[in-house]
Amino acid sequence: MKPNSHLAAPEHSRHPMHSLRETAQEDIHSFRKVRTLIADDSPLMLNTLAQILALERNFTLVGTATDGCQAIKHVFMLEPELILMNYHMPHLNGIEATRYIRQFQNPPLVIIITSDGTSKCRALAEAAGAAGLVVKGVDLHAQLRLAFQKLFQLEGRTGPFRETSICCPPPWSRLTS
Repeated sequence: MKPNSHLAAPEHSRHPMHSLRETAQEDIHSFRKVRTLIADDSPLMLNTLAQILALERNFTLVGTATDGCQAIKHVFMLEPELILMNYHMPHLNGIEATRYIRQFQNPPLVIIITSDGTSKCRALAEAAGAAGLVVKGVDLHAQLRLAFQKLFQLEGRTGPFRETSICCPPPWSRLTS
């Protein structure tokens, strides 16, 4: 036993902010990011979508796929919670891949990303089980942010999601209006 060791104050009493820091660290660790897969055959779009996810800070990019078949395989291996899926891809397009993926047990949400914003394309995406459709071009980042807010009920929050913030996909009309 060291001399005067019985006089030493406990660690937390010497540092009054210790318990506050501990609580804050626990709170930070209770947040998690949505595991996201990007499926697009364009390297430019893969990069653009990855940058958007990084800016949003609420997402972890778990992988990329360059066709619908790869996207389906990656769902099994990587277990994403969200897929940003291009409509037009080789081997299996995004609509067909979404149709397969939505049949899995606990499937991820899928947002179709396309340059075709027609009502026919929207109807195909909805019928395949996509949670939403975003049209490339006109401020893609703003459109995705709106979709994320509606899907995950963020109400404009910019911080990470809490464990309980991921919910069931909303009715299709919430993302297409």
